[in-house]
Amino acid sequence: MTRPALILVFGLAGCLAGFLAFYFAGTASSRELLRQPSPELAWLKKEFNLGDADYERIVALHQAYLPGCAERCRLIEEQTAELRRLLEDASGVTHEIKAVMERRAKMRAECEAEMLKHFFDVSRTMPSEQGRRYLAWIEEQTFLRGSAMEQQHHPATHDHSSHQH
Repeated sequence: MTRPALILVFGLAGCLAGFLAFYFAGTASSRELLRQPSPELAWLKKEFNLGDADYERIVALHQAYLPGCAERCRLIEEQTAELRRLLEDASGVTHEIKAVMERRAKMRAECEAEMLKHFFDVSRTMPSEQGRRYLAWIEEQTFLRGSAMEQQHHPATHDHSSHQH
């Protein structure tokens, strides 16, 4: 092999080694979170500086919450499927369509109430300042933010000159 080819091969190998070193160093904490027993919650422990006991209580609360959440989601999806079926042949809002929409809205409200209860339960397992910060974050990230339709029609952000219906 010629000298320029050797320099190129060793240069590329050095670049690859450097990239891998930076990659593994930069992703070490994220990879560590993924190795936790409940990786979907591990970020909470880090973000809110939770001790092992607090974190374990949150994991237990989460595990207890999941089956009911899954069932509520299933019921809402059933109502959504029923609504789609009714809308296929509809030429207007019928009593049956309205009834399905009302049942689905009621299920969503029950779901949101249970979710909010769960968030309060989780916040109470944290030190009080962290619990308040968690609830503030929850308000920003979840259903309290509103749907895309609500945000689109919010009076504070509604611009009649640029918005088309």
